[in-house]
Amino acid sequence: MIESDGKKGSRGAPIDPMGATESRTRQGPVAPLSWLATEKVTPPDRVAGYLHREELLDRILPVRRRTTLLTAPGGFGKTVLLAESCRGLRNSGVVAAWLTLDANDAPQALDAYLAFAFQAAGLDVVDLPDLPGIDGVPLGLLPRRTSVLLRAVENCGGPCVLALDELEQLQDPASFALLDGIVKWGPANLHMAIACREIPNAFDIASSVLAGRTHRFSVDDLRFSTPDVARFFGSELTDHEVASLARESRGWPIALRMLRNEGEGGELVAAGDVADVADNWVESRLWRSLLDADREMLLDVGLFERIDAALLNEVLEVNDAKRRVEAIPALAGLLESVGGAESGVLRLHPLIREHCARQRFRESPRRFRRIHRGIAKALARRGETVSAVRHAAETGDSALVGEILEGRGGVRLWQREGLVRLQAVDRFVTEEVVKRFPRTALAHCIVLLLTGQLDPARKQYAAVVAARRATLGDAEDEDMDYVLDDTNVRAMLCLYGCERLSSDAVRAVVADQARLAALGEVDPIMRGAFEQGVCVYHNLKAEFDAALDRAERAERCLPGVPYGAISLDLYRGQVAMARGEVEGAGAAYGRALATARAHFLRDQVSAARGEAFMAELNLERNRIAPVESALRIADACRDAGTTLASYAAIAGVVLDGTLARDGIDQALSAVAAMQDYARTLNLPAVVRYLAGECVSLLVIGGHIDDAEEAWRADGLPEGQGGCLDLEGQSWRELESVACARLRLLTARRQFEMGRTFLADLVAQASSRSLRRTWMRALALGVSLERQADRPEEAEVYLKAYLDLFMETDYARPVVRERESLRPALEELLDSNPRPDAAESAERLLGSLDDFERWKQASRAFITPREMDVLKRLEAQTDREIAAALNITRAGVRFHVGNIFRKLNVGTRLDAVGRARDIGHLP
Repeated sequence: MIESDGKKGSRGAPIDPMGATESRTRQGPVAPLSWLATEKVTPPDRVAGYLHREELLDRILPVRRRTTLLTAPGGFGKTVLLAESCRGLRNSGVVAAWLTLDANDAPQALDAYLAFAFQAAGLDVVDLPDLPGIDGVPLGLLPRRTSVLLRAVENCGGPCVLALDELEQLQDPASFALLDGIVKWGPANLHMAIACREIPNAFDIASSVLAGRTHRFSVDDLRFSTPDVARFFGSELTDHEVASLARESRGWPIALRMLRNEGEGGELVAAGDVADVADNWVESRLWRSLLDADREMLLDVGLFERIDAALLNEVLEVNDAKRRVEAIPALAGLLESVGGAESGVLRLHPLIREHCARQRFRESPRRFRRIHRGIAKALARRGETVSAVRHAAETGDSALVGEILEGRGGVRLWQREGLVRLQAVDRFVTEEVVKRFPRTALAHCIVLLLTGQLDPARKQYAAVVAARRATLGDAEDEDMDYVLDDTNVRAMLCLYGCERLSSDAVRAVVADQARLAALGEVDPIMRGAFEQGVCVYHNLKAEFDAALDRAERAERCLPGVPYGAISLDLYRGQVAMARGEVEGAGAAYGRALATARAHFLRDQVSAARGEAFMAELNLERNRIAPVESALRIADACRDAGTTLASYAAIAGVVLDGTLARDGIDQALSAVAAMQDYARTLNLPAVVRYLAGECVSLLVIGGHIDDAEEAWRADGLPEGQGGCLDLEGQSWRELESVACARLRLLTARRQFEMGRTFLADLVAQASSRSLRRTWMRALALGVSLERQADRPEEAEVYLKAYLDLFMETDYARPVVRERESLRPALEELLDSNPRPDAAESAERLLGSLDDFERWKQASRAFITPREMDVLKRLEAQTDREIAAALNITRAGVRFHVGNIFRKLNVGTRLDAVGRARDIGHLP
């Protein structure tokens, strides 16, 4: 079982999971972008013969309005204008992010590329995980990474631009919804500039246009004027010839480009469908100046997404394809650089490339498919799996798609290249591909799991198993690649499905992971993955020495793999946290967070899990995170699936914070919502953990009968042995259930049973070095004995707690039981204890005072955006506030509702008065 999106390789030679250009360091700056990402987030360079149209550039300047829309058919220079505008803004110090869209940009991919784009534009993204998301966005409207990115844009202090090219390429409605959300909810300093041939129906920007926040520039705005035509041709033509060209071309830039390259006049084709016009124009103009061999070469080159010398030579089996293309005079200004001029890689103007592809298919469909097949195989050998599969799909050969995906490792493609790229190729996996290549279906399971679709992943896996069983019968599966992928998926299903440790599925997959990790023929990165899985199992069972041993083995298999480093540091931190080794836990979590933040653009989930575990550690030390911050982390973890450890960590922070800030009723509502979620997704270990938390909260609230009913309804153990068992449950479940039982026995004044149970709990915790659980038990022991009116026995437990506190700094158990522990600590100080015990008691009393101050402050916590609204409540209407803050009236009402709840008021004037009373307003 592997908790993070760690990268592992396939059988055979070890694979560099980050690519040759990417950093192998565990800490430091953000890792460099992959070649594919660099291409997508780099504005194309100026083409040869570029004509600078300053007046038009000034008119379309994105910072003049919230959204700028350039819509025109191909060949009208939209990309050229947008790229030139971005370069000018960057030269002026403005953050101007560029993103070229394509059909494979599903929401999760788009979410990642947006962050890449702003990183490439110079926005500091290393500390993104520390930021809250943008205010006022309804839950689920924007992915967390995009929401946090928008907060970083808002905080940067100046205008920021997001330029989106080729919007019409997008296909997924959810991707349009994401962009719609940015348009509607982005901060006031974010300016969007969008270029497309036509506005896709799925893109809901009409309201923005009508509201005046978006200005649309179309064909008539982008045409070359007669003076533009004159400047473009220079002094070569007379005024009459210029006017004739302007009239005949209708100012279509690409037509003028071809005319100038051709060097002679001639009638232009009639206007019509742009694709037909382009086809006719290329046929009548471009080809006329080419030798037949050059024309054939260009038709072939049009099938390539990029003109890379080595790739062209390999696929076309020539030595000078790129040089020959560059030498064609008619293509001057129709070749764009890709990934920056220094890359040496070019691409044909989209209109020319699209024409060449159509023409090649019409003239020779067999050659069309053969070249795409060659490109696909060559790119697969280079490790460019997404592009390879895209070209394979152009051949119509599902077998080739399956061969490439399985050849790149199937499930392990995720482990090598990340979820975004696995999702991109997963879009091409059809039912036909799955039938012939079952490992591709296993890869689809991983996509479902890592996007929070647990139930569909379970169903997909069941279908794969049934089909495999129908094929093999009772025979043992001898396909080692399938066995490795299958074990990987089963482990992930157990982990994200939060299976009980006693389940047959967990026992079987852990045994298989241990067996495969010991096989020499499995490559080191895969062995490291399986060692991590066994490490997680031992960690949950509180077999900490065994867990650390497996972590060491895994680390030896995963040198330089950042996600492996993140996972292992999180596991080590959890061991240290459970043992009460505060410095060790903090150091391990700190290393994990540093690495995760450096790779946040690729994997926001690792950062969120690191934050969850750090928040849990801080909670034990009575350093409580704001509830809003904890909920933000919870959303990020849940969006990519839930693991028991991360869920329990964040649930503890949310429930404790909610109880302190909002009271027992809100805490009970919060745990009920968590239980509904866990039951709906069928997460057995989480259900059991939350059952214990619910019982504890009911006892704290004085609902003893309800607590006993909840205990029975959730099937918690009748006897104490079932509460303390570590064979069938994790130590987190044990801690939650055992503390709930001890609270319930104390509340029922069953003191003798409570003492017996407490002794067994302390023995179990101390034998496993579970100091966190041990200290919880001791604090509950103080409460039990004080309610039993046995202060001397309570002092025994308190002194034992103080001894552990000197080493661990865990104050939270005392805060939880503060009604009993505060008088116990005060009485201990009155008895003149030894100096170290007195010092610890004083520190704990200080922690209780700190908690009370935090509770009062947290109940009135106001976010920066809420403060902007609060300052205007007294003098402005909702409409005026919306206009001043550049948000919708619905957004204002959302913030006002939050303010009323936090200040416990019902009117605007009361909110202002209360804010002044507590110092929020002058």
